[in-house]
Amino acid sequence: MDERLTNRCACGWEITGPPEDVVTATIEHGQRLHNMTATREQILAQTVPAAGAAMPASPVEPETPSGGESPA
Repeated sequence: MDERLTNRCACGWEITGPPEDVVTATIEHGQRLHNMTATREQILAQTVPAAGAAMPASPVEPETPSGGESPA
């Protein structure tokens, strides 16, 4: 299944689609409407999985050694 992301701007604009389409459209939107430029990494950091997309699994906490104490 293809990954789909959603990005929302504070102005109300929203894009949903494959990551590269979301990045390209967001860069164009920012430059055209807000005179702002964001990097690919900045955009991907603020995206969320599209509605209906599976959420990534939560990280698993490491087990504590027997005795109940956390490693130093």
